[in-house]
Amino acid sequence: MKSVNEKYNLPSPFKDDEFELLQKGVYDDPQVKVYINKSRDFAFLSPKPSVSYTNYLPRVKKLSLESYKEKGMFYQRRFEKISHIINNNASSLIEIGAGSGTFLEIVKKKNPKIKVAAVETDQDTACLRKKIVGSENYDSLEQICALGKKYDVICFFHVLEHIIELDSFFLQIHQLAQVESIFIAEVPSLTDPLISLYSSKAYMKYYFQKQHPYIYSHASLERLMSYYKFKTQDIVSHQRYGIENHLNWLVHKQPGGNEVFGKLFSETNQQYIAELENSGNTDTVFWIGKC
Repeated sequence: MKSVNEKYNLPSPFKDDEFELLQKGVYDDPQVKVYINKSRDFAFLSPKPSVSYTNYLPRVKKLSLESYKEKGMFYQRRFEKISHIINNNASSLIEIGAGSGTFLEIVKKKNPKIKVAAVETDQDTACLRKKIVGSENYDSLEQICALGKKYDVICFFHVLEHIIELDSFFLQIHQLAQVESIFIAEVPSLTDPLISLYSSKAYMKYYFQKQHPYIYSHASLERLMSYYKFKTQDIVSHQRYGIENHLNWLVHKQPGGNEVFGKLFSETNQQYIAELENSGNTDTVFWIGKC
């Protein structure tokens, strides 16, 4: 009988884990299954999907949720969570998977002297990135590694969960680093309260999607980074969505938030988010470290 790793070709840090079926069907494919390990900190999809990101349409655009996401000021809040790392360490910063460049734009506004660069395969947003980074706009890691560029801070936000070929990815990431370079990764986490606390079946059908063949948490992320020769310096729990979003899922079983809930619980929302972050039950997690 084949081992789980031989059958599913899992990343090496998880080859000895025991897995069980968590769910049949994901958001965009009823045939894909979700398996989770016994410690509930790492999950994967089977069969592994193949997704092109050259002209990628994010789900938030498919469902016309852009305005709702903008209200959450997610990029600004991301910067606030890790600004001390950037401010203390960076004269140059690169973001892998930069999208339209919104995060880099915030970095430049707050730190005009920092040189920023972007790596992004999506060509539909290339013109937006070029306005921010100029010629430091690359289509692939292969392209920038061939130039021998090095950076003080290397960021990849909501990228790892998309990567199947982790060996080549981390080999290239290492090539971007100098001796004291800082790495900052962010991933959607299995500690998401709608999963870890509320066990919302409707949300779980939405949460798992073909674009994310691997799903991590802070524990499995630390294991992954350690395997690829990185040293963890900090783990930061980050909750993006608030109480009105969670109530909308629990009551109406759909994304997009709820204006009534938002107004009713506006004064308690920040405390709610703070309590989730203090407990480690958050929808995303930052890993910060060095190689």
